[in-house]
Amino acid sequence: MKGRTTLILLICITLLGLFIWIQESWVAGNPVRQIRKIRLFDLDADTLMSVEFRFTNAVVKVTKDNGIWMAGAAEDNMGRGDVELIQRMVSGLNTLGKGTIITTKHLEIRGLDSAEYGFDQPAVEISAMDVQGHRRWLVGRQTPLGNMVYVQLVGDSDIYTVSDKLLQFIPADPEAIRDRQLFDSEIAGVRRIEVRGSAGFVQLLRDAQADWRVHQPISALADTRAVDDFIANLYRFRINDFIADNVSDFSIYGLQGEARQISLAGNDGTSRTLIVGDEVPGQAGFVYVRRADDTSVFTVDEEILGSLNVAAEGFLDVGVFELPENGISSIRISRGAEELSLIQSDSGEWRISRPVQWFAGAKEVSDLITLWTSAVITEFNVSGASAEPEWVFDFVSAGSGLTNTIEVLSSNGSKDGLMIRRGHDPSVSQINLPDIPGSVIDPLQYKNKRVWDLDQAAINRLAIVKANDPQQVIERVDPLVFAPAETNGNVRVDGEASNRLLRQLVNLEATEYIAHNPRDLEIYGLVKPVLELQIGLSTTNELGRVLLVGHETADGFYCMVKGRDVVFYLGQPQVEALSANILTSQPASFPKD
Repeated sequence: MKGRTTLILLICITLLGLFIWIQESWVAGNPVRQIRKIRLFDLDADTLMSVEFRFTNAVVKVTKDNGIWMAGAAEDNMGRGDVELIQRMVSGLNTLGKGTIITTKHLEIRGLDSAEYGFDQPAVEISAMDVQGHRRWLVGRQTPLGNMVYVQLVGDSDIYTVSDKLLQFIPADPEAIRDRQLFDSEIAGVRRIEVRGSAGFVQLLRDAQADWRVHQPISALADTRAVDDFIANLYRFRINDFIADNVSDFSIYGLQGEARQISLAGNDGTSRTLIVGDEVPGQAGFVYVRRADDTSVFTVDEEILGSLNVAAEGFLDVGVFELPENGISSIRISRGAEELSLIQSDSGEWRISRPVQWFAGAKEVSDLITLWTSAVITEFNVSGASAEPEWVFDFVSAGSGLTNTIEVLSSNGSKDGLMIRRGHDPSVSQINLPDIPGSVIDPLQYKNKRVWDLDQAAINRLAIVKANDPQQVIERVDPLVFAPAETNGNVRVDGEASNRLLRQLVNLEATEYIAHNPRDLEIYGLVKPVLELQIGLSTTNELGRVLLVGHETADGFYCMVKGRDVVFYLGQPQVEALSANILTSQPASFPKD
């Protein structure tokens, strides 16, 4: 008996499992039918053509006209709808599921009809047209317990309860879903700007390198920041109030002409032109505006007039230098066959790489960069200038991969300012710099003022040779001790003077460089120097260094490191310190009794 009961239970469980599997397979194979069973609104967003909300005393209609959503109260009173708000509305409706179902049989049992649920005078009638055809829903009163409303699909006798969130997705009036944006394209995608205002017609275009140029009324590079700020300010404006749709006579709003227009075009080919009209009577601070391709009139804050009254000069890039001052990694200067190159190392040190290889002074390089960063254009599109550049300056930023090229044209003796061309700009501009000194291409202009790099501990021998004076020589005999050398006199080392000389040598700096590869050292007094300072070294590949001191001038003494062929100035105090005696007479000693 037990076995028979167990068998019957097993058969029942198997049949139940088979039933559930068949049901789930059917649901999986018919997802649309299942969704329709759950959802009250199943609007197809891709094929939706219209949605209408009809209230007791108002109508809100949304229709798609040639792919553009329009919103209004009637067919003859439609304006552009906000696509994002409309999509959000459709999506919200589609999230609402069916709650309790009240069938005709339930109504008969209770002795009720649809009027009891508010369908004799529905709060809202919703109509929609999509691929499924034309459908209507009636929204009745709220349920006694709240949080739900009764809804009925016209043609279906059943009544459903739905979350009262439905009321949040229904626009109260057309303006709630009207498009209040003035421009369609993304702010970063704007490629053309045209403005007609009191300052005339201004046109700006953005090229493939993302550089803005003024094309009308002149042709010149534009200040990217100024243009970006202008666009950002335009995108800040929103429609304040919708005045009228399907307007045929714009003259009553001052919108009939083209005297005041702003047009923006994007890289996707879209464009939008705004026409600005009169001030709104009785509504201070606002003006009438319309889109050139639309017949609706609306109001916008009167501050938009400031964007109309811009002159081309307000967009011009008057700066000559286009790269960040602290981002320059190399500089090339050329004039005819002459060339000077400066390169910054990874450690930040500047070097002259051509025509010689020297360390460059950071201040000297910075002064060159500052010269150009402070230069500004005083006149654009100058005619009559020489076509060939006299100077070419290339400032390179390795970090950005950009090069700022400045071509300086022959000024033909003009004192008004240099004529230049910038980078890719073929036009000629005049700047506030009067001339380019020839020293700008001289490597001595940038050479580091340090005469040499010496390690004090590596100096093992010093010799001071003065004209008409005995030679003074000392040698290191201990890490901290020097002793006289090559002398027969009764002398000793002046410790304080020798230490002072060592410190002076290690930190020796030229006050100014005079010449490189001088043809005649005689004119500098360096053939027979008044002072020769010989330095012996113990830790380098060279035996030492020799400093020659020649004639004295009002600016200092001519000097040169032997074998380096660079003449420079040392000041009088420096030379006096270098020529100070490092040996002093040693007191005589007497034998003890």
